[in-house]
Amino acid sequence: MPKQTPQIDSIQLFYDNRKFDIEYFYRQGRKETLLFVHGLGGSKENYWEACKADALADHTLICFDNPGTGNSSYYEEDPLNIDDLAAITSLFIDKLAIKDFILTGTSMGGLTTLLYLQRGGLDKIKGYINIEGNLMPEDCMFSNMVVNHEYDRFSKEIFPKVITDMKKKGNAGYHIIANNLQLNTNIKSYYHYSFQTVAYSATGELLEQYLTMEIPRIFIYGEENKNLSYIPRLVNNGMNIKCIPGSNHFVFYDNPKEMYEVIAGFVNTLT
Repeated sequence: MPKQTPQIDSIQLFYDNRKFDIEYFYRQGRKETLLFVHGLGGSKENYWEACKADALADHTLICFDNPGTGNSSYYEEDPLNIDDLAAITSLFIDKLAIKDFILTGTSMGGLTTLLYLQRGGLDKIKGYINIEGNLMPEDCMFSNMVVNHEYDRFSKEIFPKVITDMKKKGNAGYHIIANNLQLNTNIKSYYHYSFQTVAYSATGELLEQYLTMEIPRIFIYGEENKNLSYIPRLVNNGMNIKCIPGSNHFVFYDNPKEMYEVIAGFVNTLT
């Protein structure tokens, strides 16, 4: 059966007395539904390759642009934080009536999804996939570059330097994300999302939440980040973890074929 073509659509969500136009892609399938939540400076296109993956050919796939990224709206005069993103994620799920699905969060999206699960979403999902999502302070490799600067200096000096430094890296993921920062990211949204990302990651509570959740889950990380300090604790606690070879932080661009095969293998254990 040929893979269905993903459709780009948008919905209006009303949150905190404001209207947000949220753009997303939707690829209909006959098996399990996967909802992807992207990270800081990302967009729905981070997961576009999932729609081409043979391993996920029969699954329904959904991903939306956070406000301030891609083609979703953002109000610079009234900035959002991660608590807001968790609430908007919940509204998006309710609006599309997504049920019994597998939730996936990458990087800051891992934090957003953990907060969503913490606040009532756990009962709605069948499984959880964390792709180098924020669990500890060391995961704030990008947001840490933000929080010590006033916005004016960050926007004029630090943000352009982040992009330049990314383009010097050898991994495809860094180059593509750098382009996304230039083309599809509202700098103020990037700035404001970073503060709670750092604050939540600093407490260690995210790791504890991940370890104690009563839901099937898997932690996926890139081979070049195999020295993350908490990986031994995940192993010692019997967590399902997978290392994707030839990858850094942006696994979905560095080695999408193998990442989606791992995801499909996990999803198949839930059926």
